[in-house]
This record gives sequence, C-alpha cells and structure tokens, in this order.
Amino acid sequence: MTPPSANEPVNETGSLTLEQALNEHEVNAAIVDVEEPSQQLVLFRVAGQRFALLGSVVKEIISHDQPVYCVPGLPPTTEGVLHLRGHIESVIQLNVLMGLPLPNVTQPGMILLVSAAGIRSGVRIEQLDDVCDVPTSLLQPPPDTLSSALRPYVSALWQPQEGVTAVLLDAETLFKAYQDGLG
Repeated sequence: MTPPSANEPVNETGSLTLEQALNEHEVNAAIVDVEEPSQQLVLFRVAGQRFALLGSVVKEIISHDQPVYCVPGLPPTTEGVLHLRGHIESVIQLNVLMGLPLPNVTQPGMILLVSAAGIRSGVRIEQLDDVCDVPTSLLQPPPDTLSSALRPYVSALWQPQEGVTAVLLDAETLFKAYQDGLG
C-alpha cells in the first residue's frame, strides 16, 4: 500500500491509519550506517606501563619460551637474536630504547615480531594485554608532560577505561632510533 497523497482523504477523522503511517515511515526512513574508522591495537606492558602498537606493524606474537641467544658486542638496546622458521631476527629491548627500567623478573615476557622502518625485529614485552579495534576518534594526542625520553616515540594516548591509559607507540620512529643507535 502506498502512502496517501496530500489531497487524498485518509479516513473519516482526517488522520492516517496505522498501516498508512507505517508505509509512509518506510518510504521516508533511510537507514544510515555510520562506519567509524578504527585502528587495531596490540596492547602490552613494558616496565609495568601500558603501551600499544598498531596491529598492522605487529606480524606475530611469539611465546615467552622462544629462546633468545646472546651475541657478544650487541648494543644495549638489543637483547639478542632468535631463530624463527629459518630466519634470524634481532630482539629489541624497549626498556633501554625508551629509557625505562629493566624488569626484575626471571620469567621472560613475550616477543612481538614487528615490521617498521624497513626492518623486521622482535620486541620484548613483559605482558600481552589485548588485541582490539579502537575507534580513531578515541585516540588523543600525546600531552606535553611526557618525559623527553618517551615523547618522540608516542603518537597517541587511549583511555580504555577511567584511570587506565595506554600509550600508542610509533613503530617507525622507534625502529629508526634503534637503527641510528639512539637507544
């Protein structure tokens, strides 16, 4: 049934019937599907602090039992190397690179295999918290109060809940600093 025209009588009382009103609503109602842009984040901890990397740069999450071999003469930012399916990958210690304290734990954390700035390397983390999609509108610019050692590597902050903040790291800048020996 189509909606009545402006000069067509609707019923004896001059109002629309339920069926006419529903049909008119169907004709006039347009469903708007708003897809907000989002970023996939890999949330983790280093030195007890919450950090995140974009999911697009994290290629793999490697278990804590993957052996890392010490190589003499490596810079302090490099924990060692690991053998992963026929490839040798370095393992970066973000603690040293970002000026954070080294962990006191005997149990090594997991390793994120990250690809950025033209290199692929493992990144040692203490704990993997989550992998989630976050609307980009919830990512906030980093504040001016960040430490000078951390500020160059931070691209945004995200507050998943009240009192909890995750620092989104810029993998490109981190890896460029690692290549330049700044860590």
